[in-house]
Amino acid sequence: MIKFGVQARVATLVAAVLMAGVSPAAMANTPDPRGSEAPAVASDNAAQPAERAKPAPRYCVVETTTGSRIPERICKTRADWLSEGFDPLAKND
Repeated sequence: MIKFGVQARVATLVAAVLMAGVSPAAMANTPDPRGSEAPAVASDNAAQPAERAKPAPRYCVVETTTGSRIPERICKTRADWLSEGFDPLAKND
């Protein structure tokens, strides 16, 4: 087994970190190998996060099962509850 000194270990570690530090952005400026004339550069629109659609609100119902002391919390969208014949927004007097 070859023994390396501390300086050789540090130099190897630094070299590995520098080689791993090549960013994908630097690689994106290389021309497309398929022969495309336009460089593969990300546009400003692609850099901004896409606006996400808000998920449908979920309504939770706490249900206790007979014989169990642990309540079960069931969460579904209002459309799912209505398809089962239950309206979570209806007032129960």
